[in-house]
Amino acid sequence: MEKTATSSLLKAPLHQFEAKDWPEWYEGVAALVESDDAETRAAAIERLSMAVFWSEHAQVFDESEAATAAKLERARWLLGLVDRQAERHDDVVAFFLHELRYKGDSEPYPQVILPWLRKLLSHSAGPLAERVEGLIVLIDGIADWDGKCLPEILDHPSDHVRACAAHVLGRMGAGESQDADGTYLDSDFIAALTARELERPGIAGPYWSSTGFLQSDFDNLGFEPLEWMLGIIERRQGPEPQDLPFNGIDFHVHELAGDHPGAVRRLWRARRSDLAAMAATEIRAVMPGMEAVLFELGDDAEAEIAVAAQLHLAAYYGVLHPKADSARIRYVPEWRKGVDAFVIHYGELGASRATGIFYPKGRAVLDDAEAWAAVDAALPAAERGTIGRHYLAVHDAAPGPYQMGADLLYSFENGARAELIGRRDGDGWIRVDVSPGRGAELRI
Repeated sequence: MEKTATSSLLKAPLHQFEAKDWPEWYEGVAALVESDDAETRAAAIERLSMAVFWSEHAQVFDESEAATAAKLERARWLLGLVDRQAERHDDVVAFFLHELRYKGDSEPYPQVILPWLRKLLSHSAGPLAERVEGLIVLIDGIADWDGKCLPEILDHPSDHVRACAAHVLGRMGAGESQDADGTYLDSDFIAALTARELERPGIAGPYWSSTGFLQSDFDNLGFEPLEWMLGIIERRQGPEPQDLPFNGIDFHVHELAGDHPGAVRRLWRARRSDLAAMAATEIRAVMPGMEAVLFELGDDAEAEIAVAAQLHLAAYYGVLHPKADSARIRYVPEWRKGVDAFVIHYGELGASRATGIFYPKGRAVLDDAEAWAAVDAALPAAERGTIGRHYLAVHDAAPGPYQMGADLLYSFENGARAELIGRRDGDGWIRVDVSPGRGAELRI
């Protein structure tokens, strides 16, 4: 199948489909599961899973017997497709199981998925069996649990199964306080979960991932999540397991610590410079007190951590770290009158196009004329090409800039982009970013 046809099938706007559109689309995408390219197979399985378990029947609420029968028939068709193609490509089952972490648990699909999973489990072993058993927990719930204390399955030999069970606990509201006038979460439950996490890591993060409190108002939660996560990282017996089916504490802490320099330093002191670097570079803007932390991370003995901090300093603080590699970060002070420039290579050196970043020299902002003069000098209009629809815009939006908060983002048909960052009450722009498209280079 031609690359354009494959892309068209995989990027089809399923939310716009009518009943007549589905048969041909299903046939085309099902054929892609036979592809010799693993990425194409994985993408096809993802699209089919989304269509079967959500998109096809999402537009019209219908609980009639006929609608239920149609859903089950389509699900059986997909399961049969997976079974047939698994005889040709071993990874098809793994791709499908990966999708089932977030799909297939709504009615009526467990009626057909659970028997299929149990049959698969009966002749599986090792990591595959663990993933199947975890999915059975996700879709069917935690068996033989009275809702008191913590369920025994959290002591399961498999870290994968334990993580799935913890995720189910969060999803079902386990740990929520029964006191209408109290905090959201019960302190005894959180204490018990924390103790189990410290002894054998891998459940607190998956639990937190499904509670719905990820970035919400924590005022009445009953504890401070960032402090809770930092305490776990500092005290737990060993690292979090690799390849958890849901985000762990290590992931969540970097999001919450992104505007807390003190928390980043605690991660560093806990010998988790990787998490410290992730947190310090999480927010793409100046964070009070974080510049000094980034400078220290820029001296880290591990090159990946040091480079990440150095890039962040240049891109978002307009500061050159003294140890920065000039091949990766080139500083051009007073590149134009009143404008300092950085030329940054984010990807592999020699294989990535540079990004230009412009800062006002000795002033707070660049006005519109200064911003576009810098863009034009670095990447003339003829090399930028035609303005296109920004990828963040709605699918049917007209070509043009995309407004995101205080930023104005431009995408061009040849892949170039120009981003005017941080407009302040109509006065101007804190920073301007520009990167070339195909076949062009910055003139800096």
